[in-house]
Amino acid sequence: MRIKRPLQAAALIAAAVLLGLLTVQGTYALWSSSASAAPGTVASASFDVALTAVPSGQATTMSLASGQPANLAISPEGTLSPGGSVYGGVVIANNTNAGGAFTTAVTVGPAVVSNVSGGTLAQYVTVNAKSAASAAECTATGSYPPLGSAGLVSPAVAKGGSTVFCFQASLSPSAPSTVKGQAVNITLPLTARQLCGVPGGC
Repeated sequence: MRIKRPLQAAALIAAAVLLGLLTVQGTYALWSSSASAAPGTVASASFDVALTAVPSGQATTMSLASGQPANLAISPEGTLSPGGSVYGGVVIANNTNAGGAFTTAVTVGPAVVSNVSGGTLAQYVTVNAKSAASAAECTATGSYPPLGSAGLVSPAVAKGGSTVFCFQASLSPSAPSTVKGQAVNITLPLTARQLCGVPGGC
């Protein structure tokens, strides 16, 4: 019976962490316009970056039709307990319809872990990340380096191609039972930039 109470506390902590786990916000320069010029018409293309959450499959474009940044909720599978980790990710596709070379790179900034309703859970949660070739790599296997102040930059993504960021959220083994029932929000900002097709690019 002495073991039962700590295990119950661990489960409550896990549920609280998963409530707000890994909300991804993204921004990029959105340009879309056309202008007439003799002897014909010049029209711009769309810079379309698509996001798909792993493992939930929720999808959105990086910027909404209103020009506002999109939010993508990542919901990892499994239970997070003290000393343990859960995993999720985002597939990022370069769906631009621009002509010629249009390679992009995507950067994920440092994770911001914030307490909800005045709690203290955030100090016990860490987020690591890695770049991957496929969503299948967003599991407990492999190394997840710390997501430092410089963030993580993806390899170049060609038009019609994609890349993946995998995330590991861990709960410190020293998390006390006093944080049970608390929640945190984890925000991971994504930024896409064009590499090819611009002066000095590629």
